[in-house]
Amino acid sequence: MRKFSILGYKNFKDETTLDLTLVKDYRFNTECVTNGLLGKVLVMGPNGSGKSNLGYALFDIVYTLTDKQASSLQADKQSFINGEGNSKSAFFKYEFQQVDHIINYEYGKTGPYELAYEKMSIDGKTIVEFDHKANKVISGDLSLVNSEKLILSGQNGTLSVIRFIANNTSQKEGSPVVFLMDFVNRMLYFKSTQEGNMFIGLERSGDNLDSYLMRNDLVKDFEKFLKENAELDITLDKIKVPGMPDMMVQKLKSKNIPFSSVASSGTKALELFYYWSRRFDKVSFLFIDEFDAFYHFELAEKIVRLLMRHEATQIVLTSHNTSIVSNRVMRPDCYLQIRHGKISSFSESTDRELREGHNLEKMLRNGEFNE
Repeated sequence: MRKFSILGYKNFKDETTLDLTLVKDYRFNTECVTNGLLGKVLVMGPNGSGKSNLGYALFDIVYTLTDKQASSLQADKQSFINGEGNSKSAFFKYEFQQVDHIINYEYGKTGPYELAYEKMSIDGKTIVEFDHKANKVISGDLSLVNSEKLILSGQNGTLSVIRFIANNTSQKEGSPVVFLMDFVNRMLYFKSTQEGNMFIGLERSGDNLDSYLMRNDLVKDFEKFLKENAELDITLDKIKVPGMPDMMVQKLKSKNIPFSSVASSGTKALELFYYWSRRFDKVSFLFIDEFDAFYHFELAEKIVRLLMRHEATQIVLTSHNTSIVSNRVMRPDCYLQIRHGKISSFSESTDRELREGHNLEKMLRNGEFNE
């Protein structure tokens, strides 16, 4: 993904843009950049600034184009349209990079499932522009996606035209529609909270974390993960209970205790991270909200370094933790702030030339990046 803009959605009254093309010429932590785009970024901002809503907005495309898991917070009709503006619609704009091509996809909605307008183009050429209220094509060249004979009629506001094309035509190899649908189908959002396995995208339904580990013989591997990354020297095992499902337990000297009842908040967050990390290589775009909410600052840094290994996956993290802000971990163009409806990197937010030796956390605390 190159860029994303949102307007009139939840707390985004005015247009807010996440621009992942703003790459600076830093010679350190180059793994943060993939194919000329920011591949790993951390978004910070005050409470209520819109970090979580940014994630929900980014992933609106998931339940617009797919049947993958969505969140009830995305589909809330009362909060969907921004209440401070006069617009009755919310607008979403996505820009993707397909090798040497630029794909733009945008749409407007009057509610979570009510499309009002939709447009897709490649390299500036409109494939289709559709008015859902009037139920008609405004402009476009469907031959660009091998769909010139397709009759786009009867498309009520709940069904995306692009989704309709993807499901009812035979697309050529390299088709922008195939690229877009594949990218969106592999997007994943999850949040490190105690709400359980709450996620958006990638799959159609969730799983119980303990059951997944036991079913796939991963209990000991998870035990190793905890020891190597969190220095937790505990013994886990799967036991059989007559007349009941298998149980994952922590083995102590005199007894076994169900893992779910003895695990700390941080350990449960690590179990959730481990669960999804088994799928990261399949993910096109990963958003982890409050990724380190229950982590010690050293563990948070280790988690970031683990994520850096997934070169092909674009990753957006949100956090309140200023201790993770360091050129040792990322770089100034990868640290973003969301304030007053604007998203800007540290490198954009100061006239100072930021170098590897600068103490970014100290500068952040001193208000250096508050535009």
